[in-house]
Amino acid sequence: MANKTRDVLRFTGVGGQGVLLAGEIFASAKINLGGFGVKTATYTSQVRGGPTVVDIQLDDKEIWYPHAVDGEVDFMLSVADASYQLFKNGVRDGATIVIEPNLVYPTDEDRKRWNIVEIPIITIAKEEVKLVLTQSVVALAIANTYQNAIDDETLKATMLAAVPERFHAPNILAYDLGKKYAEEAIAASA
Repeated sequence: MANKTRDVLRFTGVGGQGVLLAGEIFASAKINLGGFGVKTATYTSQVRGGPTVVDIQLDDKEIWYPHAVDGEVDFMLSVADASYQLFKNGVRDGATIVIEPNLVYPTDEDRKRWNIVEIPIITIAKEEVKLVLTQSVVALAIANTYQNAIDDETLKATMLAAVPERFHAPNILAYDLGKKYAEEAIAASA
């Protein structure tokens, strides 16, 4: 566990990409550790394919307001440009935003304002895990590697409890690959 008591993370995508599941796993893992976790999702009127955002608050103290406050988001991960553009301004200046480079297009101004990191999340799930549905777990591992919010074993156990047993092996692989890619990106920027 990190020394900080509070993490505010944001996952953005489009309906059907699995960002909700990643948020639920994070919040559940924090609760399993005796802390407090809240996942708040916002959808556009389109159910599938419309921009979605999931804000995750993890704290050692009780959380009194369920929504992340703009300017207080510590980390964002985005796999869709429309939702990236809609929700990026809630991220505090200087924070890290991980993007799917094949689908998200930050401006030069964005790159000056935030630490933009390109990791091909969907490609990893599709080509290395061979199961695109695991992209939410790849994202989960990336976010946790950057934020050090939950110990890996607790987060993996919570994730495995949320998916059917026949998907355990690919999801463990997805988590390990997400962590590996995030560690490589962190090392490259050091």
